[in-house]
Amino acid sequence: MQCFMWWSSLYVKPSQYRGLGKKCGGLPLAIIAISGLLVANTHEDQWEQMYSSISVFPEGYAIKKERLVLRWIAEGFIPEEHGHTLYESGERCLNELISWNLIQSGEITKFGEVETCRVHGIILDFLVSMANQDNFVTFIGVPGANPEPQNKARRLSLQGDSEIPAYLILCNARSLSVFGGCVKMPSLSKFRHLHIFDMEGSGEVEDQHLAEIGGLVHLKYLRLKSKIGKLPQQIAELQYLESLEVCESNATTEIPSAINQLTQLACLVVNDETVLPDEIGGLKALQVLRGINVNTQSTNFVRQLCLLSNLMELSISFINYYAGDNWKENQEEMVNSICRLGGANLHVLHITINEGADEIFEESWSPAPLSLRELVVEVGIVSSVPRWIGSLVNLQKLVVPMWEVGEEDLVILGSLPDLRHLSLTALAAGSKEGRLRVTQSHGFPSLINFQIGGEECALGLVFEAGSMPKLQHLELEFDVEETSSVTDGGFDFGIKHLSCLTSTTVRSTYDESIRPTLEAAMERCIYDHPNRPMLIWMK
Repeated sequence: MQCFMWWSSLYVKPSQYRGLGKKCGGLPLAIIAISGLLVANTHEDQWEQMYSSISVFPEGYAIKKERLVLRWIAEGFIPEEHGHTLYESGERCLNELISWNLIQSGEITKFGEVETCRVHGIILDFLVSMANQDNFVTFIGVPGANPEPQNKARRLSLQGDSEIPAYLILCNARSLSVFGGCVKMPSLSKFRHLHIFDMEGSGEVEDQHLAEIGGLVHLKYLRLKSKIGKLPQQIAELQYLESLEVCESNATTEIPSAINQLTQLACLVVNDETVLPDEIGGLKALQVLRGINVNTQSTNFVRQLCLLSNLMELSISFINYYAGDNWKENQEEMVNSICRLGGANLHVLHITINEGADEIFEESWSPAPLSLRELVVEVGIVSSVPRWIGSLVNLQKLVVPMWEVGEEDLVILGSLPDLRHLSLTALAAGSKEGRLRVTQSHGFPSLINFQIGGEECALGLVFEAGSMPKLQHLELEFDVEETSSVTDGGFDFGIKHLSCLTSTTVRSTYDESIRPTLEAAMERCIYDHPNRPMLIWMK
């Protein structure tokens, strides 16, 4: 019924639906898929191209959102929108395709954002058939999609144990995507017009395979997962390169100083073992920098980060088993660089720390990075919310692991005027000496999504009247036995006082014998709430 209602809401031009059933082979799912592309839109060609391009991925493949959107951008499929970056527009397009059930969402973040997606097998078969028939994609190693002799390949998808046939004409190919470890790599000299070179699906690429990469002068997107020890100096010749990603590798990958000459590079993603050159400050177009292990880099590199004035997103880690003698100096310089970037365009900061989180956050974060809208701390646990976080007036999303959430932490966090999403992983919130009470005076004027607790958490939190006035989604995670010890055996968290609540998710570890008691207590809390919010159980 939902599909028919959705179909009837579409505006389809007569010229678009003629022959629709024939083109779809009568398959209901295929008809639903192709009809979604006919929604009245000023960029109909781009929608169809975006959707068809997904056919390059193998069946069941978990496609990372970032990878897909960056490929769309490199192909020129994303229309420019005033006030939005191309990446933001690409995310919106992906969410539209998911909302139309044309793509299935996969991994979801804590706050409901899509991280990966996939295509239903039947739909993928249909897309492969269409793309093959229209010569939109040439498939090698895909059953039933053998390329025609003398075909001029536009986009190639190599899958499994495959090799490009000698009869294919490759000189005009725009993209090469490889999935499978046994693919025989062709000479790059045959691909003079490549825009996308995506080798993340193959671990067989070695240094010699990239010897001719300087000839790919039109390349915009390069993604490697390989045995590459060092990228060649010829990478400097890729003057149109916008995205470079070095994914998980079997060896340390060294990126040469020639990267500094890539004036169009906007996105650089590396892994923990990647070593970057000191001269990073010359990448003036860089907007996204991810995967930097601070402890493997030189101190000069860390100092130069503050020169990236257009940087909007930074993801770093402090992994101590990689640490050199300069780790302490790098730590201090990293904080200085972040603070300077935070006075410019830095909106998103992700930090992974395997130990010593308090030491890093006790550094002098001055001036505070006021431009931050999202701050995510992973793995490392802090004793308390750093006071400087209270000055981040533009912060909308915050994730912090803590030992214990206390009254002072609530005061700092509640004062943030634009905070909408908050996740506090903790071992405790409240104690036998007293419940941790969230009151109207704590603030939280904009908070919509709140997650608190952990598998071993003693959750003594209780919401009082008027607290968190706009909260819609609450997630509680706790250990039943530990929580009982701080709540006198009850599970009343004051949920009824959250006036805008629409859903409550409960994650809990417990013995089956106590399950009826826990469920009855939570259901009573929901029943007492005037909104009757949805109750979701997860174990």
